[in-house]
Amino acid sequence: MQTVTFELQSNIANRIDAFIQLFGSKEVMFDKFLEYHIKKLKREIALMQIDLNKYELKYKMSSSKFYKQIEKGKLGDSKDFILWSGIYEMHLSCKQKLKKMI
Repeated sequence: MQTVTFELQSNIANRIDAFIQLFGSKEVMFDKFLEYHIKKLKREIALMQIDLNKYELKYKMSSSKFYKQIEKGKLGDSKDFILWSGIYEMHLSCKQKLKKMI
């Protein structure tokens, strides 16, 4: 077993201690923390995928193909394209975070 040490402000350390007591152990608390954040990321990814699907249907193009085109400057800067690229970037970022957490 390894030991991990954090320097925290006392109010945060007290809250963590309370959570450890609530969950019964540090390991269970950490597992619950990870479980919560994994579920949250999965929900966010699913919601973003719904938005991406709408753009893909509207413009008859996959998000990855669209993003490659927008990065090359081959598409305009319409409001839809700006939103679509932003959602796609967030989607990729969340998927990368999720991959690191699992």
